[in-house]
Amino acid sequence: YNYPPNLYKPAWYHLKSGGKRVRPISAIIICKTLGGDTKKVMPFAAACEVLHQWLLIHDDIEDGDMYRREKLSVWKKYGIGNAINVGDFMSQKVYEMILSLKNKGVEEDIIIELLNLTVEATIKTGKGQALDMYFKNMIPNEGQYLQMTRLKTGAYLALPMLGGALIAGANKKTINLIKGYGEFIGPAYQIIDDVLDFDEKSKNFGSDIKEGKRTLMVVHCIS
Repeated sequence: YNYPPNLYKPAWYHLKSGGKRVRPISAIIICKTLGGDTKKVMPFAAACEVLHQWLLIHDDIEDGDMYRREKLSVWKKYGIGNAINVGDFMSQKVYEMILSLKNKGVEEDIIIELLNLTVEATIKTGKGQALDMYFKNMIPNEGQYLQMTRLKTGAYLALPMLGGALIAGANKKTINLIKGYGEFIGPAYQIIDDVLDFDEKSKNFGSDIKEGKRTLMVVHCIS
């Protein structure tokens, strides 16, 4: 079946725009480090990247960002309606790819756990994004800011590592340690992103400040 051009073209336009691919790489590295079969983890690693890209498409709509990675954002190039639909489509491809792990010989109970973790991470990310937008109407303190980053960024940064560990057959102690790591990686990653907003060479220079986002620097300046 050939998808209509207003679906696959915007999707591939966005997927090919670049990015660090931190999430799929994390899943593969963790799986390999713990002695797992990296071939088995590939569909889940890809699912984590698609999850990230889908969230970015909707994030750009919510924030009104016209550029993503020095290119027009999907909504600006193809229209808001198409961008929303592409994000919705990609969101379900995430679960389709996770379910395809059965073709790689991954046990059913592991697949169910991966689905549970993915649902949990996306729910937390949605809550974190809601807080990020809500904070534009108030002045959060540092604790509230950090809580927002744990939800918005930390949950689905830890997800690929958790998945890689599960597929490798990691024990519960290792899984819990990775979950704890997610509590710190989210704020660290978000703070760096806040700082990069001041990169004068970027087309999005100062966009967070213009949008009224409460970055860590803003929180400290106002408090």
